[in-house]
Parts: sequence; structure tokens; C-alpha cells
Amino acid sequence: MTGIARRLGDHIVRGYLTNTRELTDYLEPFQSSIPQAQVVDRRVVACEKRDWRNWFASKLQGRGLELGALHRPMLTHPGMAMTYVDRADRETLRQQFPDIADSIVQVDVIDDAETLATVADASFDFVVAAHVIEHMRDPIGAVVNWLRVARDGGQVYLVVPDKRRTFDKLRVRTPLAHLVLDYQQPSRERDFEHFLDYAVYVHHAHIDQAISEATRLRDVDYSIHFHVFIPSDVVQLVEWIDGHVTPVSIVEGPSLQQGSDEFHLLLRKGKAR
Repeated sequence: MTGIARRLGDHIVRGYLTNTRELTDYLEPFQSSIPQAQVVDRRVVACEKRDWRNWFASKLQGRGLELGALHRPMLTHPGMAMTYVDRADRETLRQQFPDIADSIVQVDVIDDAETLATVADASFDFVVAAHVIEHMRDPIGAVVNWLRVARDGGQVYLVVPDKRRTFDKLRVRTPLAHLVLDYQQPSRERDFEHFLDYAVYVHHAHIDQAISEATRLRDVDYSIHFHVFIPSDVVQLVEWIDGHVTPVSIVEGPSLQQGSDEFHLLLRKGKAR
């Protein structure tokens, strides 16, 4: 029995923990001793008071393509001319998301955010993908395509949920080797494992119920978080792309606000300057 389990058992036996909230609070200090929660993010910049979305938006200029903005488009300023792409038109999205129907932005291009098959190479100055990469079955291939549609020297701005502070907290981080395999050898069978993982650790289903729920999610093509990350994971992903697929550099980030559920990276297409 591990030290955590022994101490937790002692506290439960003694009646110290009486509800889920107390259990969560008790476990929080021990999260760093769980291998999947261990991380040394030397490149992460933390700032309690900075609005990172506004900060990074101020660095974007020219023609921009935002992926899957839905009801929360990126902040804009007069130097930005935005085009919005999503998997369906606005009316269809309004029907699918009635709770936010009135806030959904107009869709200019209907396309798959992972492939952007209808978007020409080097046709935008920058691409914005906020809370998108985790929904991609092939995150490496997606980033490669986002770089493809950016001009030389153009930028890709990523906003990524930090799995440690979302409903994905119990899920295991996606290792780089898995991401590379998804890029080199896509597999619908392997994708199903993500639906199952989501059913178990997000919907808290068990065994047959979990398999049934995962099958349902797959059959309706529900947009789950296929992959889950902390900042260092996305840094590794970008560095692998730079070394093996196409030149890309991290201009700034990962950056996060203390206590936030998301982190930010600004990429530049091409070699680092």
C-alpha cells in the first residue's frame, strides 16, 4: 500500500473525510507525487494578473483564420480581419448547441479543422486554435495543416486546456509517442480507446456501461477531448514537428495565469529568428 493510500485509509477510518469535497481537498497536496501529474515546466511563464488572450491577440495582425470559435471567438482589434471555420454552418451549430445559440459566430468556411482541405496554402497571416487541438484525432497532423495555411513567417496561436484543471483531471496525459503514432499510422480502432477513456474518467462509467457509452459517443461522432495535455506536452509536440516535419518555432509561451484551466503558445512558421 502506498503512503497516500495508507494515510487516506487512516483518515477515512477515523471519520475525518465526510464528503467528496473534503476528499478532493485532502488529495490535492498529493497530486504532485502521482507520476502523471509530475512536471517541471521551465518554459512556462506564470502571471496572476495578465489577461493572456488579450495579450496574445495584440500580437496578431492581418488576415486571420479562427478554428471552431463557436460562441467564444478570440478577442480582435482593428488590425485583424477574421475568417471563421467550423465543421457545420451556423444554423446547424445553433441547433446542436441551443444553450449558446444566440452567441455563436457566423461561419465563413465549412471544413474539418484537422485537415482544412478547402483552405489554400499560405493564405492567412495567422491561425487561431483555442480549445481545438485536444479535439483532434491527429494533433500533429492538425498543427502541420495549420502551419500549411499560414504564410511564411506567419503565426499559429494555440490555447490549450490544462488537463490538471479540467474534467480531464483523472485522465492520463497523451505521450508524444502516441501522438507520433496517430500521425504516422492513423487508426479508428485506436481512436475508440479514447472514447472509452473519456467514458470511464469523465462520465465515470464502468465496464459494460463504459463500453456502451463509448460506443454511443463514437457512433454520434461526439467531439470529445481525444488527447489531454499539460504545457510541456505541447512543447514536445511542437519541437517534434520542427525536427521531423516542417520548421516551426515557439515565439512565446507556454503562458498561463495561476489557477487558470488553459495555457497559451504562439508559434511561428519557419525557423527561429
